[in-house]
Amino acid sequence: MKRAIMKRPMNSLTGFLARRLARCLALLLLAILCGLGAPSARAAEQVVLQLKWHPQFQFAGYYAADKLGYFAAEGLAVTIRPRQPGPNPVDVVLAGQADFGVSGSAVVLSRLRGRPVVLLAAVFQHAPLVLLTRSEDGILGPSELKGRRIMLGPEREDALLLAMLRNQGLGPDDFIRVPHTFSDTALIDEEVDAVSAYVTNQPFQYRRRGVAVNIINPVGYGFDFYGDTLFTSEALARRRPDLVAAMRRASLKGWRYALDHPEQVIDWLIADYGSTKSRDYLAYEAGMTRRMIMPNLIEIGHVNPARLNWIADVYRAEGLAPPAGRLDGLLFDDLMTPQVRLPDWVRWLGGGLGLLGAASFALLALNRRLKRLVAERTRELERARDRLQYYLDIVDKYVLTSATDLSGRITYVSSAFARATGYDKAELLGRTHGLIRHPDNPDSLYQEMWSTVLAGRSWHREMKNLARDGSTFWVESNIEPTRDHDGTIIGFTAVRIDITDKKRIEELSVTDRLTGLFNRFRLDEVLAREFGRFERYGRPLGVILADVDHFKQINDSLGHGAGDRVLAGLARVLADKVRAADVVGRWGGEEFLILCPETDLEGALMMAGKLRAALGEAAVEGLDLPAGRRLTASFGVAVSRPGDTIDSLISRADQGLYRAKNEGRDRIRTIEGVGGSGEAAPEPEPV
Repeated sequence: MKRAIMKRPMNSLTGFLARRLARCLALLLLAILCGLGAPSARAAEQVVLQLKWHPQFQFAGYYAADKLGYFAAEGLAVTIRPRQPGPNPVDVVLAGQADFGVSGSAVVLSRLRGRPVVLLAAVFQHAPLVLLTRSEDGILGPSELKGRRIMLGPEREDALLLAMLRNQGLGPDDFIRVPHTFSDTALIDEEVDAVSAYVTNQPFQYRRRGVAVNIINPVGYGFDFYGDTLFTSEALARRRPDLVAAMRRASLKGWRYALDHPEQVIDWLIADYGSTKSRDYLAYEAGMTRRMIMPNLIEIGHVNPARLNWIADVYRAEGLAPPAGRLDGLLFDDLMTPQVRLPDWVRWLGGGLGLLGAASFALLALNRRLKRLVAERTRELERARDRLQYYLDIVDKYVLTSATDLSGRITYVSSAFARATGYDKAELLGRTHGLIRHPDNPDSLYQEMWSTVLAGRSWHREMKNLARDGSTFWVESNIEPTRDHDGTIIGFTAVRIDITDKKRIEELSVTDRLTGLFNRFRLDEVLAREFGRFERYGRPLGVILADVDHFKQINDSLGHGAGDRVLAGLARVLADKVRAADVVGRWGGEEFLILCPETDLEGALMMAGKLRAALGEAAVEGLDLPAGRRLTASFGVAVSRPGDTIDSLISRADQGLYRAKNEGRDRIRTIEGVGGSGEAAPEPEPV
C-alpha cells in the first residue's frame, strides 16, 4: 500500500517532464523547418565614411546616395561623419575609426610615405585648393609672398600649395607659416597676407562681406592635382573587396544624381543633414563643384594612372615625399586585378607633357603681368622677368601657343605652332583657327568652346587638327580668356601640347592587330559605358554577335593565312556598313561584336540583315573558295531590357548565335521573343 502511494507522484512527475520535453522538441523542429523554408534577410553592413569637412555640397554625392537608398541597395548602412577637430581622414581610416574617407591628392602623398591607403575614385578632377590674398595688397603670384604671413593647414592637406611655393622659390624659411584657424576674419583683419582656401566656396564668402580677393591657383603654375578622392585602407580592400566595390558604386551613382539635381540635394542638405550654409552659398558651391568634377567630359571618379605618377613625381621633386616612395597598391582596381601597363617612359612622357603645357601657360600669363608692373617692381622682379623671357624663348620653340582677338583672328603664334601646322607665321596671322580645323570635329565642339571662353572660363579638350599637307595631328588644347587691366576680356590665349604620339600609343593599346578593329579590352570599356547609359536613361542598347561560318574548315583546308584574310575581310565589311554611332570590334577568335546604341530590337535585326547581305556580296582578296561557296556568317541579336546585366545581355545574343548555327548557319536569330513568348522573332530580309 505504501509503495503504491509513492508510485503515483513519481509517475505524475515523469509524465509531466515527458510532455514538456515533447513540446520543446516540437517547437525546436518547427523553428528549424521555418528557418530552412524561409530565406533570411541579410543584415546591412555597418560602415563609416569620414568626411574632410562639414555637411555641404562638396559631399553631395554621398548624401544623395544615402537619401536615395543607393547605399542600402548595395547592402550598406553608411554613417556619414563630418570632420571633427583632430586627426585628418587618412589618420582616422588607418586607425580603424572609419572604413572610408574623403581626402584629396594627399592619398598619393600618404602612399608615397608608406601608408597603406587605397584610392577608389577621383571625384574632383581638379583640386579646388588655392591661396587667397587681399586685392588691395596687390599680391598676384607666389613669388610676391616672400617674407609674408601665409595661413596654411597641415602639411599633408596643403601639400599642393607647398609644392607650388617651393617650385616658385619659396622654401619653409622664406615665409611665415601661420596655423590655419579656418576663419575668414584672419585675412580680412590683415592678420595674415594669404590664406589657403577652397575656390568652390570661400571666394563667395568674401564677396558677401564686400572684400575683394585675388586667387593664386596652383593650376596656373603647373600643379593640376586631383581634388576630393574616395579612399579606404588596404586592409579592408583586401579583406572585403566586395564591400569596397559596393561603396564605390553607390557613391558614384549618388554623385551622378547630385550633379543632375543640385537644387533637390541642397534641400536635403539643409533639411536632413544639418548643413548650416545658406541656400545661395550651397548653390554657388554646386556650380563650382561641377566645374571641378567635369561630368560632361570625364566619367565621374575616373583616375588616370599617368597623372598619379606625375603627381608623385612633383611631390618627390619638391621634397615632400621620399625619393624611393612608390605608388604600388594605391589603385583599388590594380590591387584586385593587376593589369598590363604601358611602359614607364610612356607614363613619364604623359606627365612631363602635362607639366610642360601647364607651366608654359603659366609663364605666358606671368609674363604679361610682369610687363604691366615692371615700373613698380624691384630689381629682383626685373631679374625674374629676364629669366622668364629665356623660358618664353624655349616655349616659342617647343610649345604650340597662339593668341586671338575677340573675333577669333590670330594675333600671335609660336614658332612651334607654325611648324606643326606647316604654315609660315605670316600666313597664320590675321586668319582664324578654322584654317587647321579637322573635318571630324563637330560644330558642337566649337560652340562649346566659344560659349565657355566668352563666359570668362577656361576650356580644355583634346582635338584633332589638320596640317597644311593634309596630315592629322592631335593636340591637348588649353584656352584662357585674355583680360586688360580692367578685367575686360580682349582676346584669348591657347596653349597646345602635341599628343599625336600619345594617341597612336592609345590606339595600339585598344586595337586588334589583325583586323584594325577595337580589341576585347576596348569593347569591354565601351560596353560598360553604353550599358551605363541604358541604366541611367533607359535608352535601348542593341547587341549583335557575328561568327564566321565554317572557319575551322577554312583554316584546315586553306591554311591559317587564308583564315586571317577572312577575318580581315569580314572586319572591313562590318566597319564599312555600321552607322557612325555604332561600335564594332573583335570579340575573340572568329567572333565579332557590334554595339548599337539607342537601337531597339527591330533596328538591331535590320542592322544584322544589312551586315549579312553585305558579307554575302564581299570578295576576300587572295581567297579561293570552292565553286558555289561564298563567305557567310551567323548572327545573334539581343537588346537591353529592365533588370539586365551586361552578362545577361551578351548571353542572350550568344544564345541567338548558337541557334543560328544549329539551324544551318548563314542566318540571323534572336531569343528576345515577341510579346515575351521566348520564340525567335521573324528574320528580316537582307537590305
